[in-house]
Amino acid sequence: MTDLSKRTTKLRFTTSDEFEKKEKGKYRRIVVEATPSCAIVKLSGLHQSYLISWSSIYSMAVKQAVAAERAERKARKTK
Repeated sequence: MTDLSKRTTKLRFTTSDEFEKKEKGKYRRIVVEATPSCAIVKLSGLHQSYLISWSSIYSMAVKQAVAAERAERKARKTK
């Protein structure tokens, strides 16, 4: 696995997930570009992009996993 700071080429993913841009009413794929300090997220074909730190992504993933685990335990209790 290569460290992002040592990469010489851009690391960009186009996801299969689509999002509808409200003003245009057109579904566009989500594009994620990985940089050493953050991820850059945008919709395919548009210039507007958003930065999100890797620590924020990790925090959101942990919170989502905890919420899913709690919901699963709650569902098991109600059976």
